[in-house]
Amino acid sequence: MRGRILNRLASNVALSLTVIAALLIATEIIVRFVYHPENLGTVIQFDAKLGWLLKPGSYLHSVDRGRGLDYRIRINSLGLRERSISMQKPAGKKRVLILGDSIAFGTGVEIGERFSDLLGNHLGEGIEVVNGSICGWGNDQELLFYETFARRLNPDIVVLTLTLNNDILNNMLDHLYLETAPKPRFLLRSDSLILDEGHLVPPKLPLSLKIRRLFRKSRFLVYIKRRLDMRRYQQITDALTHIPTRGFEKKRLEEDCSYWSVYRKGYGQRFEQGWNVTEAILSRFISRCNEHGTKPIIFAFPLKIEVDDTWRSQLFDRANVDSMLFDFRKPYDRLSSFCAAKQTVFVYPLEDFREASRRVPLYFERDSHPNRNGHAQAAAALHAVLEDRL
Repeated sequence: MRGRILNRLASNVALSLTVIAALLIATEIIVRFVYHPENLGTVIQFDAKLGWLLKPGSYLHSVDRGRGLDYRIRINSLGLRERSISMQKPAGKKRVLILGDSIAFGTGVEIGERFSDLLGNHLGEGIEVVNGSICGWGNDQELLFYETFARRLNPDIVVLTLTLNNDILNNMLDHLYLETAPKPRFLLRSDSLILDEGHLVPPKLPLSLKIRRLFRKSRFLVYIKRRLDMRRYQQITDALTHIPTRGFEKKRLEEDCSYWSVYRKGYGQRFEQGWNVTEAILSRFISRCNEHGTKPIIFAFPLKIEVDDTWRSQLFDRANVDSMLFDFRKPYDRLSSFCAAKQTVFVYPLEDFREASRRVPLYFERDSHPNRNGHAQAAAALHAVLEDRL
């Protein structure tokens, strides 16, 4: 009797699981017909030297309602988020090349609204401004990109755009910690940069990461996750005007690998090594530019945490960190001294940004990237610098 009950129970459970599985499969099939999520994977491809590049001829309408971003990405035949251009510099023109990560790339804004596009308009027809920036890159990838490809664009000036609170992390940390695709990384040995290409080969993934990647293949689960994310973002928005950015957690600060780390009054050994690698990368970049007869400019884009006092205070409170631990001028004073020693132009228009932010918002409300106003302010800051050197 007991065995019969157990068999019937097992049959009912099996039937229920079969019905649930069938419903999930049917739901997945239906969702695949009606829901087509876009992501950066649409416009990014693996590269054995640089980790990732933009996919020539690709297009993406990127919408992230949680962060308040809605913009279009169109990649030209050279693999740049640019209008159609030639590798060969137009006769009688000078060319300015912009390199950087997602800020210079223009996350959240359209082509025509980025500071590179606005600079092209301001400088006139005799100057061509080309944007060679790619989301998520560190200075190591930007250096390698210049050496292997971008120098063939024959620029007269290269503006390397720094996002200082994450550039050093990108240069020092393993890609799995950063949750990026495999990327190259430089090591410093006896004051010489050694390229560690082993980081381009991803190690065996932990089971948890394999499961997460498997779930991402389901459009139904992606849809559910995005709806939950939007709800979570809305709850945070109701509590705070500005959403704190991931990476500012106190635990990461204690591990010396937080977005706060670059502002600490005293660096730990690990982060100081990251600084040293970054300076070595910048030094090699400057040398390569000089070898090619190109003028380098180091442009430190003022970040939201440096410009917006209210947002910074909310981050302090939310992360539960002591504001007395930090000096927000320190890293830029160090960078300024470094550039002066290299006889290289350094631009960090913090005060102009702070003054402009009192009139109009320069960054997205729920994201730390600059909006069109922020890009316009950056273009204004660079315009005079470039005009004097072209």
